Amino acid sequence: MEVGIEKLWVYPCALSLEIAELCAARGLDAANFRGRLLCEQRSVMSPFEDVVTLAVNAALPMLDAADRDAIRLLIVATESAPDQEKPVSSWVHHYLGLRSDCRNFEVKHACYGATGALQVATGWLLSGLDPGAKALIVNADHALIGLEGPQEPVLGAGSMAALVSTQPRVVAFEPGWNGVHAHEVADIFRPAPGFETGNADESLMSYLDALEASYDAYVARVGQAVDFDRFFAANIYHVPFGGLAQRAHLRLARRELGLSKAEAERHWARKSEASLAYNRRMGGVYGAATFVALAGLVDTSATLMPGDRLGIYAYGSGSCAEFYSVTLASGARETIADVRLRQQLDARRPLSIAEYEACERSVFAATCARDFDTPIDLVPGLYQSHYEGQNKLVFRGTRDHYRSYSWT
Repeated sequence: MEVGIEKLWVYPCALSLEIAELCAARGLDAANFRGRLLCEQRSVMSPFEDVVTLAVNAALPMLDAADRDAIRLLIVATESAPDQEKPVSSWVHHYLGLRSDCRNFEVKHACYGATGALQVATGWLLSGLDPGAKALIVNADHALIGLEGPQEPVLGAGSMAALVSTQPRVVAFEPGWNGVHAHEVADIFRPAPGFETGNADESLMSYLDALEASYDAYVARVGQAVDFDRFFAANIYHVPFGGLAQRAHLRLARRELGLSKAEAERHWARKSEASLAYNRRMGGVYGAATFVALAGLVDTSATLMPGDRLGIYAYGSGSCAEFYSVTLASGARETIADVRLRQQLDARRPLSIAEYEACERSVFAATCARDFDTPIDLVPGLYQSHYEGQNKLVFRGTRDHYRSYSWT
């Protein structure tokens, strides 16, 4: 039995911010963030969006009636949930119109959650207990308020949805070829609603150490010699920011192939750079990052062919990391082209610094608020241009903590 991703969709929010403009406003070196960290733009949450709307608006466009009828498992991964008891998946299940016998739950493991959910879904489908069933995996997240903080230019927001089935059209998984490395570390964490803290340097080192350990575990599971250059047609890495994904590839390429720094950089350009086509325009999108990178790779790589093997590295603070492989399915290019992600990114409404700061403060104010009314005119004309008549779910506010949503 073959299991993999049948459909994939990405929702990049309705607003964007130019990193060069943000750096100019903060007195930061734009060349560093754009040239070394590989950040060009970031997606920004609008007042009409929260984690629930991000999740629903990522899944809705790709699902037809047959998909909704076949989905028996829904897992939503997020570290930005508005409630500590009611799962985001319950709202997503409702607004997507899924069957009442669809098992659903929410998972949290920083940026690893969606990959962990994917592996759970894969094992369930491989069991064959529910022939013809499909699983829906969603990751939705946004940065907490980071105005004038050191990581502000690499933050972001967005969501992805992956329909997993025995009819893969994007990628097929290679069951058992997974290398996992878990260890406890307090690198980046959210100890209270609306608050994020940690040690960025420790997180970077944990990410890179776990890369080597999970890759070694992957090679052991494959059970044969793995030539890092020939075994994989391309490589994808978790993308807190593009520069770290590049550094990850350089570390493995130099260790495995004995390359010089210049040779490793050329190897990265050939094997992995295309995967950052969309991540560098969205900023950090947490657990969705490797899936956005997959879309970018499929959309922009001129050399990928059906059957090619891709190596994928996922990492979540806390921590758990996984290196696994997939093979490109025959319908990958057409399926990803249907997402029109480049057009979605181009269609976002650019923000001024003042508008961006107002939006960030609005999202922060709505976090766990007892009573909150969505400010409809915070960005003039936004509702009319990016929501009205487009069948999107929007956040209307809270009353006594009860959340309110509506369709546009």
